[in-house]
Amino acid sequence: MRFETRQRIQGSVTEVENALLDARYFDFLLKHHGVLLELQPLEVKDEGNVVRRKVRYRPKPVISSIGPKQVPPEWFAFIETSAYDKRKKELSFSNVPTSGTISKMLVNTGVLRFRDLGNGQTERSLDGEISLKLPFLMKPLALIGEKIIQAEGLKILDNEIPVLNRFIAEVIRKAA
Repeated sequence: MRFETRQRIQGSVTEVENALLDARYFDFLLKHHGVLLELQPLEVKDEGNVVRRKVRYRPKPVISSIGPKQVPPEWFAFIETSAYDKRKKELSFSNVPTSGTISKMLVNTGVLRFRDLGNGQTERSLDGEISLKLPFLMKPLALIGEKIIQAEGLKILDNEIPVLNRFIAEVIRKAA
């Protein structure tokens, strides 16, 4: 299932880039984000025009059980493997669940693009794909599952915007 969304950030593209690449942003985001329970940078490599990173995220579980079976919170954790191209102002990513069982079934990839809107504002657009690989008889559930995963992923992004705006205002601009 392909999807896209657009969001407006209260900061220039340079301010947004500086915020997202600032090592302090991870702790700030975790502290002020309402959906994330864990956010841990595993690897960040600045290669000049490209920044590669691996970040572990664990959002609040959206369901506690499927029938009588309890759903462990770890089922919702994932590792973002991404590359941010400073020239193109693009972040390409792949989110891989940390659960081996789930990672065999779920594909989540996409590209975030940042575009200057003028007046100190930036548009963040996301073009992504979510795909559940389920056995043939469970295919109808895949569409429902993809929509739920997409909605929860967008909730994480939507909840990030006010935190990012605040970080730009309180940290990035004060350092300038």
